[in-house]
Amino acid sequence: MADESKVFKQLVEVTRQVAGGDYSRAAELFDLTMAGKANDAIGELAEAFGMMLVQVEGREFRLEQLIEELKETNRRLESTLHKVKLLESIEAHLSKFVPQSVTKLIQANPEAPDLAKHDRDVSVLFLDVAGYTRMSEKVAAEQMNFLIESYFSSFLDDIHRNRGDINETAGDGLMIIFQHEDNRQNALDAVSTALSIQGKVRRINQSNEGSFEPVAVNIGINSGTCSVGSTCFEGVSGTRWTFTASGPVTNTAARIGALATDGRVLVGEETRQRVKDDFQVTDFGRHQLKNVSQPVQVWEVAIPT
Repeated sequence: MADESKVFKQLVEVTRQVAGGDYSRAAELFDLTMAGKANDAIGELAEAFGMMLVQVEGREFRLEQLIEELKETNRRLESTLHKVKLLESIEAHLSKFVPQSVTKLIQANPEAPDLAKHDRDVSVLFLDVAGYTRMSEKVAAEQMNFLIESYFSSFLDDIHRNRGDINETAGDGLMIIFQHEDNRQNALDAVSTALSIQGKVRRINQSNEGSFEPVAVNIGINSGTCSVGSTCFEGVSGTRWTFTASGPVTNTAARIGALATDGRVLVGEETRQRVKDDFQVTDFGRHQLKNVSQPVQVWEVAIPT
């Protein structure tokens, strides 16, 4: 049997190394448990340390596994976060092109938004920049884009404040839908927007005096029941979806807008009935509009000076 003091010293050295994470001499612990290597007390102590070492190693192995699992989970989370950020970026860009009414419907029920057509009372406003084609022949494309964007950008706050939804855009025009639950409020919002826009146009014309020719924005508004919702156009090249208000009310609004000249705001009879107590409206006569069977009574809204 080995010298007990040396064996005990060996046991202390080995256990200290193990405590420091060095397992290179771990086998010596198990060697000391063999018969004849040390007395029973030291052998039992060595065996106890050996069992503790086995458990520590097992726990360390499990800990390493957990660390790897956490790393993998972290990688998946990073990938998911990247996808979420990408989707948020896509949503932010798409929101520039998607009508607010569609965005609200999707947010209300993301899994199954109700985009089907429904009959709703709306007021539809058509806005057109007079002389756009003539101006574009005289002004460089970059300057023309800057000019139109300056005017249209100035309109946005008025449109949003009055709960309007820009539905369609063209190079020189906008289609805006107002669909408040209160039918009369639709018309009031539309006419308020039109007059605010004319005020903005007047101020921008003044600030651009000497640099650009003054711009006239002609506006037509009509109110009534439209079919509001999505429309699908399918062709060989693919599918195109649009969300709009369609029907005679919209068509008539566009025709009334085409009648407007010199920055006028013209409205149909139904709109006039809804706003006559709040705005000054004068008779603009009955007009035979394109693709409308009967002459339509048109009214002009006075623009504050």
